Amino acid sequence: AARPTHPLGKCIATTSLLAYIITSKYADGLPLYRLNNMLARLGHEIGRNTMANWVIRLDEVFHPLIKLAREQQNQGNYIQADETPVTVLKDKDHPAWSHKGYMWVYNNTEGWVYKYGSRAGEHVKSELDDYQDYVQSDAYAGYDILFGKDSHRINVGCWAHARRKYIDVTKSD
Repeated sequence: AARPTHPLGKCIATTSLLAYIITSKYADGLPLYRLNNMLARLGHEIGRNTMANWVIRLDEVFHPLIKLAREQQNQGNYIQADETPVTVLKDKDHPAWSHKGYMWVYNNTEGWVYKYGSRAGEHVKSELDDYQDYVQSDAYAGYDILFGKDSHRINVGCWAHARRKYIDVTKSD
């Protein structure tokens, strides 16, 4: 029988193994070196460099899906945005052993989109440039770039962050 179409072309990994690696890494937060050790205990030697290369190559495969998810989100009238720091081990832009990067999440009733990037406001601007409705975020100044005088976006505050400041004031009293 003919081999089914594979997302990475000629690749020894099955699509099920690729799905397992992606799920373990991103949904379960399992580093590839740990996944490598788990698979080795089961008698399967797959180097973490090999797994990392598969993950990198899958990035291009997922671009149309991510683009579709962003288009779906932009059809709604409300998006929440937030960024969280992550420790990144040596990437192409930062040759040091590790550094702090940021994982951005954009969500609404249409779904979730995660994007890795710097904490600069330009990142959120490029992601939400086509969006023109309500944006809920914390008070981080990087979001200010979204709400200029010509913007049709509306800044919606975050009650959790507002509540924190109120609690801090009442504790200091």
